[in-house]
Amino acid sequence: MNTGPVLRGVVDITKSDTPGWLAFKTIWYTVPSYQGPFLVRGKPLGGSGRIALLDGATVAPLIVPPGPTINTYSGYRTVPTGTYVTAPGCYGFQVDGTTFSEVIVVQVVLR
Repeated sequence: MNTGPVLRGVVDITKSDTPGWLAFKTIWYTVPSYQGPFLVRGKPLGGSGRIALLDGATVAPLIVPPGPTINTYSGYRTVPTGTYVTAPGCYGFQVDGTTFSEVIVVQVVLR
C-alpha cells in the first residue's frame, strides 16, 4: 500500500494483498473537540470501479463509536485502515458525525 500523502485530491494506488483490489493506506481522524461517533461511506463517481473501506477489501461502511479509539493521541481519535478499489478513477467519501457532514473527492491513479 502507498503511505504517501494525498496531494490535491490525487491518490497513487498499488496492488494489494487482496486479489483483484488496489489499495492505499487511509487514516481517518477527528479533532479533539469532537468525541462523538462517525460513519464513513465510499462510492465510485462514474466508471465501474468498486470501493471498500475496511482492511481485507470488506465492502461496508466504517463505523467509529464515540469515545477514545485505540489510537487516540493528544485528543485526536485516529482510525488507520485501507481503502481498496478495483480500478483507477474518481471516488467520493462521505463522513458523517452527529454535528457535521463532509464530502471528500479523490482521483485514484495507478502509477
